[in-house]
Amino acid sequence: MMLFMINCYINMIYAFVYFGQLFMTLTPPHWCAAPNELFDSDLNLTLEQIKELTVPKDETTGKFAKCKMYQVNFTQVVGGNMSGPDPTWPNTTCINGWTYDFSLYYPTITSQLNWVCEEDWKPSLSQSLFFVGAFMASPVLGWASDRWGRLSIIVATNVMGGAAGVASAFTNSFVAFTSLRFLVGMTFDTHYTVVYILLLEYVSSEYRTIMANVPIMIFLTAGLCVMPWLALYLHDWSTFAIVIHALQFISLSFPWVVPESARWLLSKGRTKETVDIITRAAHMNKKSLTPELIRELEEFGNKQKNAKNTQATALDLLKTPVLRLRFHVLCVMWLVIILAYDGHVRNSEHIGSNVFVSFTLVGFVELPADFLTMVLVEKVGRRHTTSITLVLSGVACLVIAAIPETYTTSIMALAVTGRFLITMSINVGQQYPVEVLPTVARGSGAGLIHTLGNLSGFISPYVVYLSKIGHYLPYTILGLVSILGGSICVLLPETLNQILPDTLEDGETFFTGQGYCYNPCAGSRNEDGDRELEHHTYIDSTFQALISTAENTKRIPQEEEVRERVA
Repeated sequence: MMLFMINCYINMIYAFVYFGQLFMTLTPPHWCAAPNELFDSDLNLTLEQIKELTVPKDETTGKFAKCKMYQVNFTQVVGGNMSGPDPTWPNTTCINGWTYDFSLYYPTITSQLNWVCEEDWKPSLSQSLFFVGAFMASPVLGWASDRWGRLSIIVATNVMGGAAGVASAFTNSFVAFTSLRFLVGMTFDTHYTVVYILLLEYVSSEYRTIMANVPIMIFLTAGLCVMPWLALYLHDWSTFAIVIHALQFISLSFPWVVPESARWLLSKGRTKETVDIITRAAHMNKKSLTPELIRELEEFGNKQKNAKNTQATALDLLKTPVLRLRFHVLCVMWLVIILAYDGHVRNSEHIGSNVFVSFTLVGFVELPADFLTMVLVEKVGRRHTTSITLVLSGVACLVIAAIPETYTTSIMALAVTGRFLITMSINVGQQYPVEVLPTVARGSGAGLIHTLGNLSGFISPYVVYLSKIGHYLPYTILGLVSILGGSICVLLPETLNQILPDTLEDGETFFTGQGYCYNPCAGSRNEDGDRELEHHTYIDSTFQALISTAENTKRIPQEEEVRERVA
């Protein structure tokens, strides 16, 4: 239960760290600042009159220009008693700086350092370099979690990310801010992914969907919905950065309340620690371990300690044909999902008139999407849920691209629909590598997959930036990529109700014999369908027999015992 609560907490922190920078770099409404002489009290001009006099309007939209002002002698203009500006006056850039409207927004680093107009590329670049940090560090930290354990890496990445995030609140230059956000990016993905792996390595197959998705459904959704209003309440980007990153230091208490992965310890031959953890778990569940079971664990642990595959890395996943194909498809799937998911979230800034309301509505979509995900993956399986939601999300994006920008209500409805579907995709997508990749290379393999996903995270701010050219461009790109990715996902195996593979040999042989339309819930058939269904039926009966044995002898059946009886 404690591990489940830690996963809930990490999901909320993940939402803050992932999207917190968006609210540090928001661009408040702005326009060119007027010459100082117009603020002379003798002229008796209001701020709105000064704005009307100095800033031209766009002929199409009627909105004030953000980066232009009239280039005239305003003292002579006011002295001449003109009733208003002349649209034929020449324009120039904002030579006097900018005026920001904080009636709805608050001071951000963008307004503090004037990252607007000619420098409006800086927020996008700083966000992209955030993902470059993750791109560089995730494979190393994933390998480290396989080498030194899940728990130590979880604490280290949270502390490092928290320290860099708090320090970023005190910066006053682009280089300093971007460098520290780069360090935050190096850690943000790993501290979430490894906790997710640790949780699922303790959960049996029938509970994996619930345990994986409930924390996301409730706590990640809560984080996304609370974050905009927390930023608005604090009303300062620096304070906001300190608050959200200081929460990461709570991870220093994890070693005292959360056990290391028993599955990982056993794969490293550390039998004594494994037995201690399982003994405590058995005691909490009012069970006991027999000497025979302890001896079996010791024998298996010694075997794993001497086996070559205990030192497996992500590169070992490329040495055999089945694992290689699955690993490549998982990489493509995650690339597509992250690009589409991140693009949808960031584009919410350009939907509607209030970014805080838009982000909250789009964030709240997580709740029903996560719930429906839990239902569908148990009814139609992982593979078809991922593929179908990706394709439909892409179709929604293409429809948005095809309608005029003035249809704001329709665009909002379709954008929420697309976000709903891509949220379902990412929920299944992050569970897939944990279920397909073997224990000995799960951390490093998932780390490399997430690294490639961070490459999409690097690209996504620039995809959203293309909205300056036309609102249809980001949605066209997201739509085509999502449909392509969903089509490729049919090559993945169906992992519903399957035992997690431990060794490289398990990863190569598990889930074989499935056709593209295989659905264990619907009892679908392919040429091997009868044998597949019979195999699953036998597994179920074997589990029932083991459960009955456990109830009579008070001994907990182990996964290796299940495999031996199923073989």
